[in-house]
Amino acid sequence: MPSSIVHPCGCPRCRADEPHADRALHQHINLLISRLNEQQRRWFVALEAERLGRGGETLLSQITGLNRRTIRRGRRELAAGLAERSTERVRAPGGGRPARDVQDPELLPALETLLAPETADDPMGRRAKGKRSSLRQLSAALAAAGHPASRPTVARLLRQLGYSPKVNARRTEAHSSPPERDAQFRHIAEQRAQFQAAGEPIISVDTKKKELVGNYKNAGRRWCRTAEAVLVSVPAGYSSERAAENSPG
Repeated sequence: MPSSIVHPCGCPRCRADEPHADRALHQHINLLISRLNEQQRRWFVALEAERLGRGGETLLSQITGLNRRTIRRGRRELAAGLAERSTERVRAPGGGRPARDVQDPELLPALETLLAPETADDPMGRRAKGKRSSLRQLSAALAAAGHPASRPTVARLLRQLGYSPKVNARRTEAHSSPPERDAQFRHIAEQRAQFQAAGEPIISVDTKKKELVGNYKNAGRRWCRTAEAVLVSVPAGYSSERAAENSPG
């Protein structure tokens, strides 16, 4: 694909920063090929090399930075003719760097081995337990096992294995308010009335932070092998009618 970077001329005279008649031409050549895709680039440079004749490949390689083998390939393609070449593809089918798991066939089994101790199927058949390791930890563990893979590669392989990142989801039905809850507040109100009647001081404690213990929603996501998010409880004291309301500050 075209590049936004213009290659500086690498011929000896331009590198020495000495004035010469072809300096502007070399700059224009590099500006032009920066706007071409890779096959157009090698064809144009190959055409210029043929026009220059002997020593043309070496000079054009210095000017443009293209390898001489690339220029020779362009000359062969020009000699074979471009009329039959596809205009839809820049590279031949299968071109480009192969995926990491194609280069290393043992990568995917190695990842499954790392996931096995921390991933288990739900005995009720509803969902699978999410993995605990982060992408960074899995990438480091794979590298230590001799199978280096970047975090995006690990994420792609996890999706291939059926995992996807999920956040906790609250249950569709909230738990009903426990009967003891109202009794607690009635007891507090009675004690307050007694202390107030006796002229005793009343201390009010207002807490702003709480730590929920149990199966409650926590921030963040984890990779799960299911389309269903992990269900957690609505905060205690919420009724089905109040489940959507904000708690008081």
